[in-house]
Amino acid sequence: MDFSIPEDLRSLKRDLRRLVDTELKPFDALIEEEGQIPTQALDAMRAFGLFGSHTPRKYGGLGLDMLGNCLLIEEMARAHIAYFYTYSMNVHIASKGIELHGSETQRQRWLPDLASGRAIGCYALTETEAGSDAAAVQTTVVRRGDSYVLNGTKRYITNAPVADLFTVFAAHPGSGKRPKISAFVVEKGTPGLRVGKIIPMAGGRGAFHSELFFEDLAIPLENRLGEEGTGFAIAMQCLDAGRVNWAAYCVGAAQQLLEASKAHVLGRRQFGRPLADNQGIQWRLADMAAELHSARLACYEAAWRYDRDPQNRAGAAAMAKLLASEMVFRVADNTMQLFGGAGYRKDEPIERIWREVRAIRILEGTSEIMRHIIARDMLRNAPLAESALTAKPEGQS
Repeated sequence: MDFSIPEDLRSLKRDLRRLVDTELKPFDALIEEEGQIPTQALDAMRAFGLFGSHTPRKYGGLGLDMLGNCLLIEEMARAHIAYFYTYSMNVHIASKGIELHGSETQRQRWLPDLASGRAIGCYALTETEAGSDAAAVQTTVVRRGDSYVLNGTKRYITNAPVADLFTVFAAHPGSGKRPKISAFVVEKGTPGLRVGKIIPMAGGRGAFHSELFFEDLAIPLENRLGEEGTGFAIAMQCLDAGRVNWAAYCVGAAQQLLEASKAHVLGRRQFGRPLADNQGIQWRLADMAAELHSARLACYEAAWRYDRDPQNRAGAAAMAKLLASEMVFRVADNTMQLFGGAGYRKDEPIERIWREVRAIRILEGTSEIMRHIIARDMLRNAPLAESALTAKPEGQS
């Protein structure tokens, strides 16, 4: 089993670290204060290719495999989370429905703009009654001749106020006790589409989450993704990619926190000696490092499996997100404890990161739902470790 990272990916990772350090992180405090990413930072992200890091080259992306994509996300996690919220929708849940289930015409129409960052995407699934129970959507879609008509409301939709393309999921009334769901791409400016109020969150200044309203919104047939009634499966496949991406973000954020903690306890002196001389401090750091290492391995395996073992993507992605999202908040909380009052200050990054990472245990599937998916797959299928022995790249027989 080879755990080495190819040199081309290492080089790309180093290039991104330089960009993060010189062109993104310097704006962290400004984003937190003003609630907006500066245009020059977004332009730098577009020029690097971040909006299409996991999009095939034929559609204008970097064409990285999932592991390479995760390595870049780790570096991006060293800067303000608003950057990741803004560009990552284009990389995973707002693009994967088009990439995996769109026609070639649809891919050529929308993916290049998403991959370049010329268009910002969003993923409209969540509703008041459709959170963890994602299949309970009440937004309706009715076929009328050569078009569909949508009515309903979504909430907590990331990027909605700045989005150009909306991947929307809606139910067909009268199609059963649990109505069939279809997926559509809705373009900004379509009559009947209205973006509601921006919902303020505890963390993530500079990123926007809002309500969406569909009022007799007409969509042409060519904007439907996949077959009618397959929308729920499409939504779940998008989330598989998103969960691996968020696991990578957690790994990157925790690495930054661990490095800050190490530097702090080596430099901070109390009772005449460095904090690092205390065994209790050492053990706290050791636990943080061990948890981070475990989550990183789970993330990398989920990334490897995403490309090679599509039948087990969901379980591996859920496991990686569960381990990584629970880990990063413990690391953030321990880091704040090690920094003491300095960690709780609003003008230092520890407090901001602590607030930001708390949401990851909720978004794109709560920790409880991740446990449900893991248990379901464990009871129905072979264990992941066993299936890994026979996994082959997609398309290989």
